[in-house]
Parts: sequence; structure tokens; C-alpha cells
Amino acid sequence: MPRASTARGRASKIRTRTFRGTRILLSAVSFVGLWWLGSWHYPSYILPGPPLVWKSFTDAFARGAWTENMGATLLHLFIAVAIIFAAGLPIGIVIGRSVITEDLTRVWLVFLQTVPTVVLIAMALIFIGASTTAVVTVTIASGLTYFLLNVIQGTRSIDRELVDMAKAYGANERVIMRTILLPSVVPYILAGSRITLGVAWQVTLFAEYLMGSSGVGFQVSSSVKLLDTSSVFMWGLSVVVLTLLFEYGAFRPLEAYLTRHTRRAQ
Repeated sequence: MPRASTARGRASKIRTRTFRGTRILLSAVSFVGLWWLGSWHYPSYILPGPPLVWKSFTDAFARGAWTENMGATLLHLFIAVAIIFAAGLPIGIVIGRSVITEDLTRVWLVFLQTVPTVVLIAMALIFIGASTTAVVTVTIASGLTYFLLNVIQGTRSIDRELVDMAKAYGANERVIMRTILLPSVVPYILAGSRITLGVAWQVTLFAEYLMGSSGVGFQVSSSVKLLDTSSVFMWGLSVVVLTLLFEYGAFRPLEAYLTRHTRRAQ
């Protein structure tokens, strides 16, 4: 009986994954189909069809422009996101557990949360200049608060009685962090990571666009000036496709692994 139950459970999971994959594929096909139909009713310089955008991609890839510029953007993005995660997690936990630290950092958080991105870009151009460092700095400044606020909220939601009980049994801060704090904050970290990645993509491209730094944003700026709408669509869709590949190829499996204890509890 246990083996039969396990087999049925695995079969059910396989069917669920198959149905979800089919629905996702249907969503993608409907998107491309509607786009193709729409392109018949507008000139190519307004809404280019999929064949023109695909040709723009193959040309850019053959010249090496796609790989070079996408690589530059991904480098900007990954450096900024890595710094946000590495700094935001411990800082967020400290702020969430200490009222004094929260009061001392409140003005900084409000400033970073509300200051317009275009102002940050202007400040980076003045103090740093148009460079990779400037793009990364602006992305960190814009995305850090989104991740921090989620970690802070997750830390505050932890049951204080559970922490006090662990201390009563002699658990040190390292044990409490590993067994109570981090597992409780994981859902908030994942939610904050999704939001932060979306913001980081937008800010990185915007900074490259305005600063003239190498990357996808600069290529979009150049394509707009040349009225090359196909290239604009190509670069935009390239970002969307890469984001989807990361979401389903890396982030979803990582999320399932980190939250496996919640499914076992259910």
C-alpha cells in the first residue's frame, strides 16, 4: 500500500507538471499569434512581425553584437544583485531584530525608496561618470530597499516565544539563526528576490540607456535613434526570454528546494 500510494503521488506530480507545461506553452503560442496578427495591421516601423524581429536577432548574433551587449548587461545585473543579496540579508535581519538599528537606518531607507531613479543616475554620472561602476551603483541603490523591506518584515514575523525557548535551552545565536531565523525568513527572501530582480533588470537597462554604457540599454537607445523598431523589439524580447529561462530553469527549482520543509509539514 505505501508503494502504491507513492507511485500514485509521483504520477499525479508528473501529470500536474505536464498540464502546467502545456498551459505555459499555450500562453506563449497565443502571445506570438496575437503579435503576428497585429503586425498585419501596422507598418513594420511601428509593429514589426516575428520574422523581422527574428532576422534582427540572427543578424546581431552573427555579428557578435547580441552576445557582447547581453553579456555586458548580465554582468551589470549579476554584480548588483549579488551585492544586494549579500548585504541585504544580514542588514535586514539586524534591522528587523533591533529597534535602535531601525531608527538609525529609517531615513536612509526612505531616501533610497523614494528618490527617483533618474536622479540617482544623474548623481552617478556626476560623481562616478558613465561606466560599469555607475550602472551597478544605481542598480544597487534602486533595488536594495525592495529586498531589505521583505527581509525586515520576515524577521519581524518570527515568533519571539520560539526564539526565547531556544535561548532557554542554551542555543547560541548561530544555532538560532540557522534553525529558526533563516527558515522562517525564506519565503520573504524569495518574494523579495523576485521583486528585486525585476527592478534590477529595469534600472540596469535604464541606466545603460541614459549613460551610454555598453549593454542592451545602449543598443535600444541606438536603435530608437535609427528608427530600427525590429531591433528594439528584439532586445526587449531577449530580456523577456532570458528572464523566463531563469525563472523556470533556476529560480523555481531553487524555490522548491528551499521550501520543501513546508510541503512536508502539509
